[in-house]
Amino acid sequence: MEPEGTVALPTLVKRERSPDLEQVPEASSPKRRADATTGVVCAPVEFPWRVCQDLGDVDRLKTKEKAVMQAENYCELIRKALDPVLNIPRDTPEAVMMGLRIVKHWCAEYGKYYLTLFSSKPSTNCRVDEIRNKNKQRQILVGVEGPTGAGKSSFLGSLLKIPELFPSGQESAATAVIGKVSWNWVDDPARRFRAQVFFRPKDEIRTELASLLEELNHWKLLVTSGMDENDNDGEKADSIAMSRSTIEHQLPRVQAVWGLNEEQLLQIAEKCPHELSYRKATKSVLYKNFTALKFLGDGRAEFNASTVEILAESIKPFLDSSTSTYGGGNQFSAWPLVKSVHIFAKADILKPGITLVDLPGCGDAVESRSEVAEKISHTLDVRMVVSPIIRATDEKQGQTLMRNGFDEAQMRIRGKMDGRGFCVIASKMDDMKVDSYITGCPELARNKDMVQKQNRLADLKDEKAEIRSTRKQLKSAKKKAESQRNKATKSYDKAKNKHELNLQTNPNTSDAQLSTLRAQLDEKAAVFNDADKRLEQCEARSTRNSIETNYIRDWVHHRAIQTRNARVIKRLRDDFAIRQSRMDNGKVSEKPKPDAEYILPILPVSTRAFWQLEGNEKPMAGFPTQTYTGVPAAEKWLHRATLAKREKHLDETLDGYQNLMTMMRIYSATNGRDGDFDFTRPEVDAALAETHAFYTNRLGSKLAEACIEIRKLDPLERKDRAKKRFLGEAQRIVQKWAHKYPDVENSVDKMGWSTYVACIRRNGSTFKSPSIGVTYNWIENLAAPILKTLSRDWDRKMNKQLPLIKRPMMSDYSRLFAEYLNAVQRVINEKVPPLAACFANMRPILETSQRTTETKIGDVLETVAEKSAIVALNVAGYLEEQMKPTFEVALKDGGTGSFARRKETIQAKVREDDTIICEGIINRLVDGVAERIAEVPAQLRDAASEGPRNVQQQLSFLVNNLVENCSADPVMNAKKSKVQNNIRAHIEAWEVAWAEKGNLERHILDQDLDIPDTIPEPVMEEGIDSEDEPMDDSSDSDDED
Repeated sequence: MEPEGTVALPTLVKRERSPDLEQVPEASSPKRRADATTGVVCAPVEFPWRVCQDLGDVDRLKTKEKAVMQAENYCELIRKALDPVLNIPRDTPEAVMMGLRIVKHWCAEYGKYYLTLFSSKPSTNCRVDEIRNKNKQRQILVGVEGPTGAGKSSFLGSLLKIPELFPSGQESAATAVIGKVSWNWVDDPARRFRAQVFFRPKDEIRTELASLLEELNHWKLLVTSGMDENDNDGEKADSIAMSRSTIEHQLPRVQAVWGLNEEQLLQIAEKCPHELSYRKATKSVLYKNFTALKFLGDGRAEFNASTVEILAESIKPFLDSSTSTYGGGNQFSAWPLVKSVHIFAKADILKPGITLVDLPGCGDAVESRSEVAEKISHTLDVRMVVSPIIRATDEKQGQTLMRNGFDEAQMRIRGKMDGRGFCVIASKMDDMKVDSYITGCPELARNKDMVQKQNRLADLKDEKAEIRSTRKQLKSAKKKAESQRNKATKSYDKAKNKHELNLQTNPNTSDAQLSTLRAQLDEKAAVFNDADKRLEQCEARSTRNSIETNYIRDWVHHRAIQTRNARVIKRLRDDFAIRQSRMDNGKVSEKPKPDAEYILPILPVSTRAFWQLEGNEKPMAGFPTQTYTGVPAAEKWLHRATLAKREKHLDETLDGYQNLMTMMRIYSATNGRDGDFDFTRPEVDAALAETHAFYTNRLGSKLAEACIEIRKLDPLERKDRAKKRFLGEAQRIVQKWAHKYPDVENSVDKMGWSTYVACIRRNGSTFKSPSIGVTYNWIENLAAPILKTLSRDWDRKMNKQLPLIKRPMMSDYSRLFAEYLNAVQRVINEKVPPLAACFANMRPILETSQRTTETKIGDVLETVAEKSAIVALNVAGYLEEQMKPTFEVALKDGGTGSFARRKETIQAKVREDDTIICEGIINRLVDGVAERIAEVPAQLRDAASEGPRNVQQQLSFLVNNLVENCSADPVMNAKKSKVQNNIRAHIEAWEVAWAEKGNLERHILDQDLDIPDTIPEPVMEEGIDSEDEPMDDSSDSDDED
């Protein structure tokens, strides 16, 4: 690795034929030879971004990011240099001669040409988004989730360095909307901040309204029908309570948008279904607010602003319960209509392609929204769960980390248990009563350093009081001395003036009195100077006292907070290790050990302390700089977690830019002015057609052979063990469904009847209890034993071993690709000799183009792993289908004792059909994974064809440039030469820039941003001003420690 800052310039690429090519007999032509500028000469230049595999991941990332920025700049220059060609009318001789077809193809690949030239046209067949804009649209999805009050919104704001972009989670609607924040690529100052609000489908709103009207009728019927004499177990009362719960959850949404209260809705509901159908009733409600109806009809709304404050104000009514007219006549809240909000901002953390996703809590009472949140959760690249550190180890709050065993198994199956796919943000670490915590923590209470610091803090407090008293006395003494000095000065000046007058009349006048007064003045001045010096020393002592007090206060708070952090982190990791030990067989080992390959990332943060420092306010105790808040460490972890995906995006982008460079190399190579190429495009195509077809097939077949190795990596190898575990646990799991905390092993609290029925109504899918806040998902609980048993082996094979197959695949491909290029060269030498030297010169470029195929192979392997993981996720849907008839039967059962009968109906289903259910799940997994692997051969063949396709394309451009883009008109030749010369200059500069080593920008991953272990001792200097408020003599109270 070269040290940063060194520059190694490559040999510049010459634009003339190599003398060595004169020795190639196959390249000779019976006609006139081309001159020295004919063809494309490509001295192989070694670009650092292509050969940085052995560098550290951070240096690789920086090298590739630098190369992408350079390529973007030079492509923009080349695009501008092509303007004269783009302005030529199509289907004219000049268009053919100037190579308009090649230029348009290049611009289509670059993407910007058609964005600028066709932005005003409603439709076009042009490819708008190939490289530049594809790079901009790539997203790395980072989900941030957490319970109400966890500090999620504040944490998101701290990552963005933009406060209050999202409303606080304390707002009732804040967890109901999915919010995304991505980098804003628009440079218009008036659109520096943008947002797109997406509304829910109108049919979904209509269904929700109809459901509310039906529930109102159901509730009224329950209330007015009277109490059944046989209703001994209070089931009817529970039904009324559950109905009210549903109504009270949905009613505020209707009131917010349409302004209808419960009485008004009851009047509408009473007409249904006899006088009015529920559909017409909901239509009448919808038409009471035309602005809301327009939102639903449009489907989306867009907002642009020059400042974040303006944008936040514009989108606030869509995110929380505030009201607005939205340009219409009605004042209402729109948040119940909103599905998601996508914000675009210029925040540094977003620029690498990171999109932060503010996820609503799964289990929201609006089922469709809950499903969306769960679906997104399983497609995230990174998942961050925010949980207050004081609640993080609460067993019943465990759902804030991972919803259940099914969720945890899914995370492992998707390869996210690698230290980069999931982390816990332990928020509010400043929330601590430090003195009480130290007293109750033996580790701190007995620590010598802590005791010494606390004693010293007490001494400093006493010293501060003594300094205050002394300072008051010294100020009084200084004031008295100053008064006496001023009086002595006045007496002396008066005597001196009088003595000078006397000297004018009597030169022998005595000066004894003047000398006496002078001595008195000197004495008083000395007393004043001494008082001033003593006061200055007292002030310096006060400053040192304040600095040391602040330091010790910070030290004590920091030590206490860090101790609590370490203990919580250890507890969480120990609990996690226990859960992991159960993953394979459901049993806990005697001494569970953390997974050697994985340590649960837990990042404590204090956003409150962060924002105080960001706003230049006085720091909180224990947080002297932002590094101590943990936010910079979380930001760095996020960059590290997304590095692999970011590098993959950079690789794909650089492959595209390399192709653009090649096309312009060919285009800018001038064909010989006195050359005579006696071949045509059809002749070249005909000569090479068989070779292209033969090797395209061979290359595809060679890669497709790798499917044998892929099939050997059977992620379901442990399916028999999974079956045994399911059959052993299924009945106990279903019995626990009647418990309030089914995931807590020793909990015996029974679930309420209404909650049990609510879960049945949802066919065992997600339901969040509004009373206790627990999220239930029976189906996932039942499927968990199978997936947990398979997950570790699945992860090892599909996420760790599968990518390793790429290297031998690429080795075989490269060998065969070289054979293919040799075959093409032989055919050209034999059948199109004048083209031989030009193709030989272009060959180094074609050899390096294999990188695109390598990237595509990696994509195929990654895709099969991702699709297989989705197969595992979908077993929950299959299991729900199998259990749905049973839930429907249980729901129809009513009357006295129905609660017990419903439980028995569900438990009997699993007891009697557990083997059938299990076989069905396993078969779905086996068949689904087999189907995904069966798709691989065709995908690999397509990836393999990329190489020959690229060769044909570049060869086509070369032939076009040599035999078609020429003219006898010297003016036209001069015009084309000027364009080519400009392009060549940019290509050469681009190559020099790409070949430069080192000179890399400092990256956040280069910095040490971990929370420091301790507070550094301050350097005491004379004259340092105290950060505290100046002492006030009138103050008689000490500052709090």
